[in-house]
Amino acid sequence: MTKYSFLIYHKEYITFLEKLQELGVFHIIEKKKDIDDNIKLSLQQISEINKALKFLGKRNQEEVVGNSEMDGVALVESIKSLSEEISTIEQEQLTLTKEIQKAKPWGDFSSELKNKFADLKIKLRFFVCNEKKFNPEWKEKHPLEIVNIINGVAYIIAFQRGANPIDIEAEEVKLPEKSLSDLLTKDNSNKVRVEGIENTLNEYAIKYQDILKDTRQELQAKADFDLALNHTEKEAEEKVMLLEGWIPTEKKEELEKSLNEQNVYYISARASVEDNVPIKLKNNWFMKLFEPIGELFALPNYKEMDLTPFFAPFFLIFFGFCVGDTGYGILFLVGATIFKFKASKEMKPILSLLQILGVSTIILGAVSGTFFGINLIDTGYVLNEISISSLKTILPSDILASIQPVIGEHFASKDEFVKALTAILGEENFTLFKTDLLKNSISDYNFLNKFRYLLLDANSMFNFALILGVIQIIFGISVRAANKIKQFGFVHGLSSIGWVFAFIVLIVFMGGDSAGILNLDEYKILFYALMSVSGVFIIFFNNPSASIFASFGGGIYDIYGTATGVFGDLLSYIRLFALGISSAILGLVFNQIAVQFLEIKYIGWLPFVLLLIFGHGINIFLASLGAFIHPMRLTFVEFYKNSGFVGGGKQYKPFSK
Repeated sequence: MTKYSFLIYHKEYITFLEKLQELGVFHIIEKKKDIDDNIKLSLQQISEINKALKFLGKRNQEEVVGNSEMDGVALVESIKSLSEEISTIEQEQLTLTKEIQKAKPWGDFSSELKNKFADLKIKLRFFVCNEKKFNPEWKEKHPLEIVNIINGVAYIIAFQRGANPIDIEAEEVKLPEKSLSDLLTKDNSNKVRVEGIENTLNEYAIKYQDILKDTRQELQAKADFDLALNHTEKEAEEKVMLLEGWIPTEKKEELEKSLNEQNVYYISARASVEDNVPIKLKNNWFMKLFEPIGELFALPNYKEMDLTPFFAPFFLIFFGFCVGDTGYGILFLVGATIFKFKASKEMKPILSLLQILGVSTIILGAVSGTFFGINLIDTGYVLNEISISSLKTILPSDILASIQPVIGEHFASKDEFVKALTAILGEENFTLFKTDLLKNSISDYNFLNKFRYLLLDANSMFNFALILGVIQIIFGISVRAANKIKQFGFVHGLSSIGWVFAFIVLIVFMGGDSAGILNLDEYKILFYALMSVSGVFIIFFNNPSASIFASFGGGIYDIYGTATGVFGDLLSYIRLFALGISSAILGLVFNQIAVQFLEIKYIGWLPFVLLLIFGHGINIFLASLGAFIHPMRLTFVEFYKNSGFVGGGKQYKPFSK
């Protein structure tokens, strides 16, 4: 970014701003926090238009070009007024519905009829009681009659003359002030009015959304222009206007050409460490798809590296790991591809991201051997004559003779198969020939025979999750080293380089010893020498700007914090395995429950299909939610912490139309 300061004569300032806004590359530095009433009004109108567009957008109407002379602001007020009227009517209808239900059993008592009884000094009273509790003697003692019986409830009307009391064991009720016919008329009137309003709003949705968008654009341009004036400093008794801001350096020639044509005085300077520079991320089309994910947390500050290209590949793998089902991945890919044809320009990048995540899910689901909850690993294991003919060229004769008792025996799962062969051959021999035996075992489904042995079972997926964690943690510390070298120089990155070197040495020597690749005792001197070099970098270059004692103390504290923190961070990656395995198990459970319905004759297929759709729908929702949230957590907590991410950058927003 390059910083520009402009000095403009006050009479030429408005023209200058208009041309600057047309150019659309200049990010204005905010000088004042307070904004005047005109800006507030424009921002409020923009907010109202956004609400109106969201309201109309829910109507899913096919848009056509409407009257271009329609006033967008007046249109918003009309939408607001009509929507408020609908809300008022809906509230009124709640009360009205209750009153109609209350009045219906009694029939229609017009105001004229009520007045006639009043002239005769007869008071109408209304009672309800259980039909079985009605006593016929009440009719002999009092002038009353049952006018209706509904669901075992008797509705009784009584005529009381003067002060003569009517005392019966029934609950007295009060009818609505308006007659039933008046209530029904009002109810019908409200429904007609709501229908009319809905038709009007549907017409707005069809014809006028573009007008609202154009009005919003005009208001935004006006608000931006007023904000530019607001952030202008007035100098030399308000005769000279000072405006400062930033542009991307590659736009420098374009801006300066325009400034020279206007004969504007300006000063330019490269961004310094102290400046609060706006951020404009530069990524290729693939990495750009992941930028919204990073922005959910924070933008990097101007001094540090953009971590989007570094976390994107990991996020992609983590998402596929968490969903872990090839069938679900196919649905993501196909669904996103179909919706992309009709999607808006704003939605297409999100759907492109979903397509890529779908591909990742397909691959990771295939690796774990899961397809719509079906476990492709546990699909039967048999060593038959075909297997033996292939194994004869691979296995020693004594091993081949040992497995004769299980030839032709069917094992339902991989665990059963492994346990049986381990018991016969012993753990060491089985481990030695495990791949060959699995590769040549026959599945219940022939198409799996060629690749099933490559699929990773639960234990392997658990280890895979931890390996991914180790890789990302070491990679994060490497990024931290590069970031420090970029900002402060090579010496400041030595401490992080020491950590990377230490982890690699530990993995090579201790991991190699555990795996039986090398004997640590034979390389002890080399191991301790390399770890000592790492220790020197970590302890004595922790803070090169401080004194040697401060750097030493900081290094010791860093060793404690990193050693304990990395272990906790590594355990966090187990969530990838846990989410993947839980998704697979839940899908398998729904399959098993659904299959049981097929035992019902004739109609069993219907609940079978419905349960599969419902069950896998829930599983896809839960798996997708977890596959989005937990990789984000691993990115923003574990990876960002180990990479030394600071953040706090402000987005580059050019002054434009």
